[in-house]
Amino acid sequence: MEFLTHKFGKFYFLHEYANHKVIDALLIEASVRHETINDLPVLPDLASKLEPHILYSSIAGTAAIEDNPIPAEGVKELAENKDIEGYTQKHKQEITNLLSCYDILSDLSKDSSSISLRISEDYIRKIHTVVTAKVPHDRNVPGQYRNGEVLVGNTAHGGVYKPPKNLEDIKNLMAKYIEWLNSDEILQLNPFIRAALAHYHFSLIHPFWDGNGRTARLIETAILEGANIKYVPKMLANIYYKNVDEYYIAYSKTYKLRKNNDASPFLEFVLKSVTTALKEIQDEITFHTRLLIIRDFFRYQFETKDLTKRQYQFLSLLPKHPGPFTLKDLKTNPIYATLYSDVTTQTARRDLKKFEANKYLVKSGDKYIFNYRLLG
Repeated sequence: MEFLTHKFGKFYFLHEYANHKVIDALLIEASVRHETINDLPVLPDLASKLEPHILYSSIAGTAAIEDNPIPAEGVKELAENKDIEGYTQKHKQEITNLLSCYDILSDLSKDSSSISLRISEDYIRKIHTVVTAKVPHDRNVPGQYRNGEVLVGNTAHGGVYKPPKNLEDIKNLMAKYIEWLNSDEILQLNPFIRAALAHYHFSLIHPFWDGNGRTARLIETAILEGANIKYVPKMLANIYYKNVDEYYIAYSKTYKLRKNNDASPFLEFVLKSVTTALKEIQDEITFHTRLLIIRDFFRYQFETKDLTKRQYQFLSLLPKHPGPFTLKDLKTNPIYATLYSDVTTQTARRDLKKFEANKYLVKSGDKYIFNYRLLG
């Protein structure tokens, strides 16, 4: 769809993609993996660990795209109201703001009665206000559109893009963006496609002086959470950061195809990121489920006297301390020494041989490692 602005000229809202074979295959894979994850049992204990870990990684990722160096562990400490050293107040404020934004996103998705969450201009202004609150900037005013020129991108990632610079154009484009994003045609798209398109077009309009990238990714997250998609919405920003060159190149390639109404490059990049996120979370849930089954198996072995109490306690320790260890470590490493300090080296060696024979452990040289694939 073309929209003629006052000074910027034509702006193109894209929703088609020429690369049907690749994108449709990615959509099918995303749908299948998402359904599989929904069917996997996630116990409260695992969910309580997954959600914060994903959130902190996401915040670190979306901030890092904008050159904020605070890692996920630092985000966690700020979330717990702890101070962290070695970072500027600006960087810490940006992270604190993003933590607040995810609370707003959570409230919005809970209030949504529709699988296709509608985004309003007021909501975008609210998100931007929180994203940039108390963050020093020469010209940015939280929640207010800019009136002036900014440059986006660089030659290494496909060139420099000049977004609309006139306030009237930006206001008109944002109104049209909201109308287009909430139209029946766009609401009926697969939520992964709609969220990606919302992300892409908002970034092109670039309506604020600062915080546009973070706001664009938060809009994407809101749409996906409004579609009841688990885990992935918060994971994407971190995956974008890990592939930041491809992220910017996808923007540039898509912009060059705007007159063909072809959003293929950006959609393909986002959908590949989605399938990566889904695979990671599926593997994580499967891994923890496997550990629970192994734990129950060892308990059964102990109850049937196939394991001594010491052997059972030792095997129960290993999933929590997955690194390789030697026979000597059983005597010297504090993790194991409480169990093996009072037994002979011959007894400790006999235990390890038993564990290796039963495939509880895998040996390489003089080192042992826990066999997480014990039960297939």
